Amino acid sequence: MLPVHVAVAVIQDNQGRVLLTRRPAGAHQGGLWEFPGGKVERGEDLDSALRREIREELGVEVSTYQPLIDVTYSYPDKTVRLDVHRVDKYFGKPLGLEGQPLEWVFPEHLYQYAMPAADRPICTALRLPQQYLITGPDPADPKPFLRRLETSLSRGVRLVRLRAPGIGLSDYRALASDALSICRQFGAEMLLSNSAELAQELDAAGIHLSSQQLTVMSERPLTSEKWVSASCHTLAELQQAMAINADFCVLSPVLPTQSHPNAKPMGWDRFAQAVAAANLPVYALGGLDQSYIDIAVKKGGQGIAAISALWAKPSQ
Repeated sequence: MLPVHVAVAVIQDNQGRVLLTRRPAGAHQGGLWEFPGGKVERGEDLDSALRREIREELGVEVSTYQPLIDVTYSYPDKTVRLDVHRVDKYFGKPLGLEGQPLEWVFPEHLYQYAMPAADRPICTALRLPQQYLITGPDPADPKPFLRRLETSLSRGVRLVRLRAPGIGLSDYRALASDALSICRQFGAEMLLSNSAELAQELDAAGIHLSSQQLTVMSERPLTSEKWVSASCHTLAELQQAMAINADFCVLSPVLPTQSHPNAKPMGWDRFAQAVAAANLPVYALGGLDQSYIDIAVKKGGQGIAAISALWAKPSQ
């Protein structure tokens, strides 16, 4: 049976709050909160369906929008494909024209609302920025390393992976502690490329798994209060990330890179195909800078992950 194709709109107000509506008690997943939208009818294109559903449900005219995430989820009685778009501009004040309650919620508070399981990856995508910084070369001297981190954060980076594979655990712990203090000053989140235990000890935002760690992982290593991300290079690794309930991942290499000149890049078409099969946010990695964010999003990605493009140069 083919999935039910659903056009979904993420609408935010000028405070950054997201609009939720509650499903009727007698409907499928009745009584739960969801993002507004509805079924794409036979012979109807996605654009027409999105605009029609939001007009009928909320009395709002959608002006412009961009892709956010595509989620396919199988319930016991049906499979749905949620084609989710973030509405950039709209006209009118949202009203519950079908008698449905409405609620404006900050993205970080969405977890407090009972929602269909298929909507959870949407909540994750809304909390994640479009840039994911992977820190640069291992710090022989932590002070300049931390200055570069601070400069990167001052430019707007809000999600960081502390990579640093070339230093021992004691040095990594000390560096992570200092780096986390800097991140908190900027309201940024840092994931550790180390153990779940260390992430808990230092109260980091979570951990990032290498593809080797991911391959041998049988279950999610942290509770849902922390992020779990992973490095993926193949569809099988993406599927493994989904199997352990990772929150998001990076997929690489998309374009040729100087750091891995022998790695064959997948290109944007293969990236899009892989992302379409993933029910979690995916960052594009490999040969990318901020100028590629729009194309990454159009291809279904969350945005870009990068080292050199986001990591401040020395003495800057």
